[in-house]
Amino acid sequence: MEVKRISIREAKKRIKNDPELSRMLVRSGWKEIALDLDGDGVADVAFSCEKMGRKIDTMAVDLSGSGEFDLYLHDLDGNGIPDTVLVAQEGSDDRVLVAFGGEVELGFINLGVKVANLLVAEDFMNRELGLSLADLAQYLKLHAAVMLLEVQKRQEAQGIDKVYYYLNDAVTYYLATVDGTKPRVRPFGTLLLEDGKLYIQTGKGKDVARQISENPFVEISASMNDGTWIRVAAELVPDDSHEIKVKMLEKMPSLKAMYSAEDDSMQMYWLKDATATFSSFTAEPETVTF
Repeated sequence: MEVKRISIREAKKRIKNDPELSRMLVRSGWKEIALDLDGDGVADVAFSCEKMGRKIDTMAVDLSGSGEFDLYLHDLDGNGIPDTVLVAQEGSDDRVLVAFGGEVELGFINLGVKVANLLVAEDFMNRELGLSLADLAQYLKLHAAVMLLEVQKRQEAQGIDKVYYYLNDAVTYYLATVDGTKPRVRPFGTLLLEDGKLYIQTGKGKDVARQISENPFVEISASMNDGTWIRVAAELVPDDSHEIKVKMLEKMPSLKAMYSAEDDSMQMYWLKDATATFSSFTAEPETVTF
């Protein structure tokens, strides 16, 4: 569904010719337009452009009502449909990238109410301003179902699934090994859940692989901005099957620049006899074994 994107100049012209929209205008520049939809004096939605063509490619929305934009839609390929979304973590200055696709991996899972609010905001903009966003509603409604399904899956997850979602959404976890008599800790990001097993990956030539071969008992730890953290104690079991390497590379294609399922440098491990403990400062610890 390719649509023609409108320019900032054309959008400003439409606003100028519409008294109602002119009343909503908070600021207007050569790269941005910001509107106050509810009349509180603070911008609720903004459109901007980054390329020299000055076509609108980014939409920012204040969904929380805090007066600060907390969701950003960005059109990477210029077809008028957003390819990525940046969501502000509540209580944090961080932005989390949410990429839409066949398999959605969410880094920020409290999206249920935000999706509904976004559809309301988009409907207004499409109806009142007509900023070439006619297909945005259909796009968001389609993917909102996927997003909400992912949210529900995380909320209902138990056992190994709950551990996987937590580590996956944390993006970075820390793997602790033993090197002789000394502890070693380093950040990791590789993670795969396949056939009821939780896998991680590294290179066979790395020190961490040598340490695991000498002592396969490890601990993993990760935390979230919501004040929770997890610790996982397990034994790592090597798995050199071609199929599982392919699965990891499919899930994390960035690894293809360093590894191939056809060579012998890629080392996969699965967590055996694992005990995971979810903790926070406000609730009793929860333990999961798998």
